[in-house]
Amino acid sequence: MSRMLSKMFKFAAIVSVLGLISASAYAGNAFQGYALFNQSCFLCHGTSGKGDGPLAKKLDVAPADLSDTAGSAAGGSDRQLFGLIQGTIKHGSGTSAMPQWGLAMPANQINSLVSYIRFLQRSKHSLPGDPRIGLQIYMDNCAACHGRSGKGDGPLAAVLNLKAQDHTDSAEMNKHPNSHLIEVVTHGTPGKSLMPGWKDMLSEAEIKGVVSYLRLLSAY
Repeated sequence: MSRMLSKMFKFAAIVSVLGLISASAYAGNAFQGYALFNQSCFLCHGTSGKGDGPLAKKLDVAPADLSDTAGSAAGGSDRQLFGLIQGTIKHGSGTSAMPQWGLAMPANQINSLVSYIRFLQRSKHSLPGDPRIGLQIYMDNCAACHGRSGKGDGPLAAVLNLKAQDHTDSAEMNKHPNSHLIEVVTHGTPGKSLMPGWKDMLSEAEIKGVVSYLRLLSAY
């Protein structure tokens, strides 16, 4: 009996772990997905994912509107979207000009594409600048308080006993339009908050790049 119970507990543990893996299997890096999308996907799907890229009109089959979750191939589960990009799942119509990206991309990169496509669908705000510019600025100037992952857990936050904004909180980040985030980065926050303004150190393009990087942090 004890041996049987032991096997049952082990089985339950395995099922639990598999469930956790399944739930997080497609949680990629939206910033990496942005870079990959703008290298490999925008030609057909367009920079906004609406299927209006420069090659779209030259294809026999119109590219999918990836920003539309209703009636779109990208509106299914993350597993389905992953398979469509990888080329292991066929499109419902049976006809598509979509390449089999699994031949050129490892699974982690496809996961990141899934994450970025979900950002295109779910975010209430577009990217006002280039997040690739924002990444280095963020790591050099913002990570000390906000943390390298953006969770508000940087080393200075603990030393100064301050509560830095968690930029990975998508619900909170979606409440604030780009104009507000640009204002905060430019001029800082009033009162006793230690958030400084960066207008004397960063250009407008750099500030917009930082805000764009913040948007992608909240998509993780």
